[in-house]
Amino acid sequence: MSGTGTVHVIGAGLAGLAAAVRLVEAGQRVALYDQAPQAGGRCRSFHDATLGRLIDNGNHMVLSGNRALLDYARRTGGADALEELRPAVFPFLDLRDGAAWTLRPGGLWLFDPARRVPGSRPLDYLAALRCLTASRKHSVADRLPP
Repeated sequence: MSGTGTVHVIGAGLAGLAAAVRLVEAGQRVALYDQAPQAGGRCRSFHDATLGRLIDNGNHMVLSGNRALLDYARRTGGADALEELRPAVFPFLDLRDGAAWTLRPGGLWLFDPARRVPGSRPLDYLAALRCLTASRKHSVADRLPP
């Protein structure tokens, strides 16, 4: 299928990039726009001056085996660059007080204080289930008040 005009995709985050790839595969001419100087939206690397380190943001998109993201990586030739970490472990450091901990999700991790954020309770996490009953008119704040 080939269009006569140009499809304009606004936003070069993962959704915009994936849409552009699909449109090009379908024979469409595509113009892609974003307000940021780089593509990727919130899924990008950036230098954090406070930490003095390069931060990879967006890897949370892959944690649940996000099939759309994995399909996008395959279509763009990036699937081989992904590395699966087993078991999943996520080290954290609180710069305010120096507290360090490692999240180790999987199985019944919510019920093991050593595998979740210090000071948190299982109910703190389970409250997110309220988002499953949200309608289109709800915001996250409606379902999970601060």
